[in-house]
Amino acid sequence: MKDVMITIVNSMLVDKNEKPDVTEVITEGKLEMTETGCVLSYDLDPEDGDQPNDSHTDMILEGNTFDFIRTGMYGADFLVEPGVRNQTLYRMPFGSMTVGVLGKELKSDISEDKGSITAKYDIDFSSALVAGYVMKISYRTI
Repeated sequence: MKDVMITIVNSMLVDKNEKPDVTEVITEGKLEMTETGCVLSYDLDPEDGDQPNDSHTDMILEGNTFDFIRTGMYGADFLVEPGVRNQTLYRMPFGSMTVGVLGKELKSDISEDKGSITAKYDIDFSSALVAGYVMKISYRTI
């Protein structure tokens, strides 16, 4: 495993006539290369103000699928697979809900020293579109 600096820029578009809501996380993490992709992992500390509790995230690129798995008070497992709608459980302190994740596009350019992954997907509740997302992840060794 290599130490990496990870940058995640997530854009959410609810209405095509408005600007997207953009969030950015920059954090240190770990990179493990696999036969068909990579695993990026990081922890967020409640002292940083990013999450109300400790959380751990694994981002797994395997072939033409991307899995974003977060454990902690706010847990999720979003599988992005172009052309496929997957269902997942989104966990919050006050309960859980099932959401759909429709993969639109997945691009990657990865190596042991640096890389990027872009995942485009839609989120729906009860098959009603909530928002379109573009998650851009980049990393470099430190």
